[in-house]
Formats: sequence, structure tokens, C-alpha cells
Amino acid sequence: MEAFSLLTTPWLPVRYKGGSTGKLAPVDLANENVVDLTASRADLQGAGWQFLIGLLQTACAPKDIEEWEEIWEDGLTAEYVRNALLPLETAFQFGSVTPSFMQDFSPLVGDAISIATLLPETPGGQTTKLNKDHFVKRGVSERFCPHCAALALFSLQLNAPSGGKGYRTGLRGGGPMTTLIELQRYKGERQTPLWRKLWLNVMPQDAAGLPIPSNFAADIFPWLAETRTSEQANGITTEQQVNPLQAYWGMPRRIRLNFSTLSSGQCDICGDTSEALLSEMTVKNYGVNYIGWVHPLTPHRLGLKEGSELFSVKGQPGGLIWRDWLGLNVRGQSEHNHEYPARVVSLFGAYPVKERDVVTGLWGFGYDFDNMKVRNWYEHHFPLLLLVDTERETLHSFLRQAAQSASRGLSQLRGALKDAWFGEGSSARGDFGFIDVDFWQLTQPLFLRFIQDLEAGEDPAARFSQWQRDIRGFVRQYFDDRVFTSPEMKSDLKQVMKARNKHFSSLEKKSKAKTTRTAKPQEAN
Repeated sequence: MEAFSLLTTPWLPVRYKGGSTGKLAPVDLANENVVDLTASRADLQGAGWQFLIGLLQTACAPKDIEEWEEIWEDGLTAEYVRNALLPLETAFQFGSVTPSFMQDFSPLVGDAISIATLLPETPGGQTTKLNKDHFVKRGVSERFCPHCAALALFSLQLNAPSGGKGYRTGLRGGGPMTTLIELQRYKGERQTPLWRKLWLNVMPQDAAGLPIPSNFAADIFPWLAETRTSEQANGITTEQQVNPLQAYWGMPRRIRLNFSTLSSGQCDICGDTSEALLSEMTVKNYGVNYIGWVHPLTPHRLGLKEGSELFSVKGQPGGLIWRDWLGLNVRGQSEHNHEYPARVVSLFGAYPVKERDVVTGLWGFGYDFDNMKVRNWYEHHFPLLLLVDTERETLHSFLRQAAQSASRGLSQLRGALKDAWFGEGSSARGDFGFIDVDFWQLTQPLFLRFIQDLEAGEDPAARFSQWQRDIRGFVRQYFDDRVFTSPEMKSDLKQVMKARNKHFSSLEKKSKAKTTRTAKPQEAN
């Protein structure tokens, strides 16, 4: 198969105004008729967005906020994008050439494995050997067209989970959550150009500390030179050792696709017909071992205990919940961690675009891994909180308290249900995580309404008191539904009522006491 350019060849699936679909070459990104990517898988959709954001940040980022706003107002031009991207073309060849996008610079010696392994849900060798691939079957995705192969390869390098001895996780750790600024409405337009949606996630060079380099080499694109391997304990790669822009182009896995063994037919990912379906690749362990990176598109946390290390937010069972929302928007402190939003989110608060006819939100997505096993893929769309003055800081304080009071309500609910089902003081064990998942998902509409009311100017202290009443009402109703009408658990009525009175009278007293202490905004903390 002849190599092709991932910059000048139309290969990314997109939708145009009017609903038709096609393929886009990144050099044509300024096309106002392109409104979105249309990858056939959610993880590849997320990878495609990060690919284009990475290109714009690496080669097209404005020098400062004034230039950022100028492009936002005047638009991207085809000439601007093409002139910025063409110097990167050597790094974005995909095929049997060397270098080839996201692949090891040197030939790899090893056994050929299925290209299906690029997809994280593909059953591993041990799973198939023991016939444990009950839910995700082997052999379902075995042949990829070159376009899907390139995107799947990039997605794996972004999200790589632990994969056995020496198989490194992604630069942000396995299965990181990505949070992007989402353009929900622009001047009443029903279909906003894709470039404008992407531009909200491109940071000015000076504010981000990511200047565009004079040349594009292996310190940004690691596949342009011999791999910085990690057989030794000191074989690590930090932000200080290479260009920080490598955050967008991390390559933890050593992979070479086999471009000599091709077949014709339909791609198992997109369904398109191709004469160059890929089916094999060679892998090797001890690729780049990234340590200490803070990725611009991912929120991070730091434990409150002395000596704690900064870590990226990962996918968890149930996905992101509204309790996490505040820490995805603004820097603060929860019960257990210091919370740091993604840099792209933190910087957005200073952009003048928010004062125009623009409605923005927060789009979060990522895998939930259990070591190397996929549990789920999650996507979330949340409001975006922009703190710009003292009044907003006050709202921040009340929102933090709302999350804390909800956590107390959940704790009471768990205790009440366990006492009702198993008796007071019972040591019954089991997975009660469904209670937590239900609680955070079902109370999200209450929280969103709380935010809207505060944004509309309602008195924060009074609205917070109403919030506490809403949580108390929800907790009692959920308890009643579970113990009186649910067939899942049978309990003694006397035992149930004892648990109900014990836990909810306690919740009522604590909530009233908390309301008294937080009546004044300056005391709310």
C-alpha cells in the first residue's frame, strides 16, 4: 500500500451542512460547510476531535488572546491552515514508509497479532484461549481500512491501558477523561462550522506556555526518531526532556502495522469498501514511559495528604457525576483532593467570546478500564461555569456546599437501606454501588436546576436551603421506593421503620444545623 498524507488526503469522516457526509483533509478544515466529525465509534470520534485540536494547537495556535479573538471574529482562512500544516507533513505520512504516523521508527521483531487489538475491548489471548469472550466475541473486527486503522491507532496511543509487562499506559495514564469546551450555540446558527467548535479548545501560546516551535521534530512527534525505550527504571520521559506539545502526540506503545499483507472487502469499523484492508501488526513492549505529565485536555487531582502525587481523572463505574462537575470547571478542594480543571477549561474563562451571543458547555468523555479490561465508555454534557467576579466566587462556595450536603444525604441513605434490609449493626457485605450510581444520576436534574436558579439571580442562601430540602425529600422517597415497593429486598416492617426514623431524623437535624451555619455567603465554605 502506498503511503498517504494524513494532512492533505481526505480521510476523516465528516458531516456537512444539509446532512450529507464525506471525508475531510485537515488542510481543508477552514471549510465553513463542515459541521462535525462522524466516526462510527464514540472512542474514534473523541480521538478525531483530539487529533484536530492537537494539529491546531501545534501549528496554528494564536500568539495571544487578541489574535485568538481576531481569528474567532474573522474566521480561519484556507491559506492560514494550509501554510501552518504543510511543514508537519513528514510527520503525518501513513503507510509502509518510515517514519509512519504513530508507529515505531525501527522495524519490530516479534509475532504478528491481529489489528483488532487496537480496539481495547478486543478479547486478549488468554480470554480467547479459555473461551471467556462471552460478551465481546473474537473475530468481529479483524480488517480495517487505512483511514480507520490510523484513527484506531491514534485512539489506542491516547487511551492505552495497562497491557502486561512493559506495555506502557497512555501519557495521561490508562483511560483518561478528556474535557473539552463545547459550543452549543453561536449567534443563533443551527449548524456551526467544525473549525469554530475546535477553536474554543485551542489555547493562546503565551497563556498555555506552548509556543509553536521553529521546526517540528521527534521531541514533539516521537515516531520521527528511534523510540525512547524504557527497559531500565530510569527510562522515563518527562515534560522537561521533550517539547511539552508532545502531550498531544504521546506514543507509549511500540507498534508497526503490516502494510504488505492486504485484502479487499469491507472495513469492519466503518463498512466502506477498500482494496487495502489491514489485518496484522507487530508490537513490542517497553515503549515510551511518560511520567509527571499534565495534559491540557484532562482534569487532574492532588490528594490532601502530604506527599500525594498529582494524577489525572480517570473513568470510573457510573461515569462522571454531577458531584465531579465543579472540580471540572474551577480549581478548588473537595473532601479528599485538590481539584484542577483541564488547562483548556481554566483558560477559557478569560476569553472575551463568552460575553457574545455564544452558549458553551463542558463535554467530557473517556473509557472506564479495570486494568486492561474495558468496563464502559462514558460521555457527559455539563454546563460550563465561568467565574469572573466576586459574585461568581460566592456561587462557587454554595455549589461546593451543595455537593457536600448531597454526599451526607447519600451516606445516610446507604446506612438506612442496609439497616432496613439486614438489621441495625449488621455486617452484611456486598456491592452496594448501585445506590451511589442511582443517587448521583437521579439527583442531577435537581442540581442543574439549582445552578440555573443561581444564574438567574435567586438569593444563594435561600436557594441553598431549598436544595437541602430537595435532597432530604429525594433520599426519603428513594428509601421508600426501595423498601416498600421494590421486590428486590424483603424486610421486616418494624425493622424498616426503625431504620427510617433513625437515619432520616438525623439527616433532618444535621441539615437544619448546616443551614444555620451557612446563611451568610461570607461564611459559606
